[in-house]
Amino acid sequence: MSDQVVRPDGTGFSLADGELTVSGGDGGGGAGISVSVTARLLNGFDVTLASRSTTDPGDTLPEGGSGVPGRTVLPLETRPLTLNSLPSSVRVEVHADPTEGDWRLVLHFRNQAGSGLTWQAELPAEAFGAGWEAPLADLLTIDRAADDAPPQEPSITVVHHADDEYYELLVDGRQAGLLVYHVIGSKLSITHTVIEPTYRGRGLSWALVGGALDDIRTKYSKVMNYCPVVTRFVEKNPSYGDLLAQPRRV
Repeated sequence: MSDQVVRPDGTGFSLADGELTVSGGDGGGGAGISVSVTARLLNGFDVTLASRSTTDPGDTLPEGGSGVPGRTVLPLETRPLTLNSLPSSVRVEVHADPTEGDWRLVLHFRNQAGSGLTWQAELPAEAFGAGWEAPLADLLTIDRAADDAPPQEPSITVVHHADDEYYELLVDGRQAGLLVYHVIGSKLSITHTVIEPTYRGRGLSWALVGGALDDIRTKYSKVMNYCPVVTRFVEKNPSYGDLLAQPRRV
């Protein structure tokens, strides 16, 4: 166990938790279970990563475990251990009756880069009693890193600047567009709508126009419109048609 593996990129692998699952049997035939997972580090020290011991014949499902018909899950005691890199293999030793059902061992690691590693192995007969040199790196699966998480939907807000006579579209707090109007006396006229080039092609003009018209409706029963973007919006959303008066041709 002299070779070590760093997977994925990043250092500081912390062992989070682990479990031993027994399927199709009675959790060891009522004889108790003892399991240990040991890693040898580069400096030659053996470190116990996980263990569990249930010596009482009636204690095959300790507190914190869970069971469903045909399966027993034993939570392992894992050390809050941080390793700069993971060993390429570990030694697994189980004392129980291996003839009953299928056995599986699972360990969960996490590193400082935000990635999770899951190691799981079906325990062969060699693991029982004599111990099994289990490959670790080859049986790791890399969970989704925090940086690779699905992007969240952008926050879209329409803000009214009454003193300057425009509605501003904000996407994640950044200005993405404007709907400009003018008020003369008691009449409001929409003049134009603009979306910043980097935000075009995403349907954001609809969000801006819809938000602006919803607010305008609370203040005016009719508005004059000279903006083709607003015209197209109302054509697709006829419920706003009653708000627009036909502009006077000059």
